[in-house]
Amino acid sequence: MLNKKVMIVSLGCDKNLVDTEKMLGILADEGCTFTDDEAQAQVIIVNTCCFIGDAKEESIQNILDLARFKTEGKLEALIATGCLSQRYQDEMLEELPELGILGISAWHTIADVVREALEGKRPRNLMPTGVLNSHTTKRLLTTGGHYAYLKIAEGCNKRCTYCVIPSVRGAYVSVPMEELEKEARELAAEGVKELILVAQETTVYGIDLYKKKMLPELLHRLCAIQGIVWIRLLYCYPEEITPELVQVMKEEKKICHYLDMPIQHSSDRILKKMGRRTNRKELLDKIEM
Repeated sequence: MLNKKVMIVSLGCDKNLVDTEKMLGILADEGCTFTDDEAQAQVIIVNTCCFIGDAKEESIQNILDLARFKTEGKLEALIATGCLSQRYQDEMLEELPELGILGISAWHTIADVVREALEGKRPRNLMPTGVLNSHTTKRLLTTGGHYAYLKIAEGCNKRCTYCVIPSVRGAYVSVPMEELEKEARELAAEGVKELILVAQETTVYGIDLYKKKMLPELLHRLCAIQGIVWIRLLYCYPEEITPELVQVMKEEKKICHYLDMPIQHSSDRILKKMGRRTNRKELLDKIEM
């Protein structure tokens, strides 16, 4: 048992937040308590983002600001997780000798990494991307309890020219449907009423596991879970939205009439430079559908 007072700073997207909540669950099982007071924390974990320059700078600044509590507070271990630590681990270890590093696919080992850091070691736990681990880990929700994000996949295969995600988070990997149903039932039992489905791209869910798009089937199964009232879809790439998906949204009363659709631009020239797979006419046709 660790029995330490822990602070976690979660930066970036809601997919990062899911990993943060699962790390909180693991540490809670280790007897840890949690604080938002940097001066009282014995362990501080920063779940970082590096999607754009500003996000990278925010992550670095947070780590630098918190490192001073090694001398000004009670801090015994400082650990960076998430995209920045996955992409720039060598540079971070060189510049920040007091830092431990945990890669994005290794969040489930957070307790072991904390132990190593508390022993005075410099943990560096990176695993290959494109691997899913312990997705049924119990979570400590940070969203107030009435809604929760359900991460249905990791990584991306699109490789748009402006985006670093595939090189950091790896290829698209779907979470098995049975695991998602189990997690959703557990969330419902905790009082969650709304599930917000997230991934780098939700619309191609299942293509790797089941060799076809299975988001419509997943939605049917999630709608059958007692206690869930609303289901909302984020990150629906326009070229992957099918009539079947729209029909499911129409039939299932729990699914919000809401699509978070990354259109990115309306100029064919810019869309082509961005490596997007739609043009202006196709986008308009999809919205009309």
